[in-house]
Amino acid sequence: MRMALGALTGLAALLACQAEPPAAEPERKAVRRPPEPACDQGRAELARRERSGAFLFEESGEAMTDRRSWMRLDEASRDDVIATLAVVAACAADTPQREIEVTIRDEAGVVLKSERVEPSSDFRAR
Repeated sequence: MRMALGALTGLAALLACQAEPPAAEPERKAVRRPPEPACDQGRAELARRERSGAFLFEESGEAMTDRRSWMRLDEASRDDVIATLAVVAACAADTPQREIEVTIRDEAGVVLKSERVEPSSDFRAR
């Protein structure tokens, strides 16, 4: 009798575990390209910086600058360059991507900054 009662208790516990609904997966945002106005603004900003002679940009997320120019920028300006380059690279990518690899190198090819950045969808005009 005890054995039957123990088996029934074990079976009830097993059924109770199975009766719980599975945990919901976290909601994921769809990966989309930045809107075309943001792409145009980003390209214009990078072109403006290139005309100053301090930077060379590629739509792949790579940039080259001389070390002194990079060091003269404050942290907010560096972040702005990285964010703008991420938007332009996201616009140029073959498929939409959640994060873009952005790399800034000096004139000798030494990496000054490299990070994965989520392109901002609220890119604003400057």
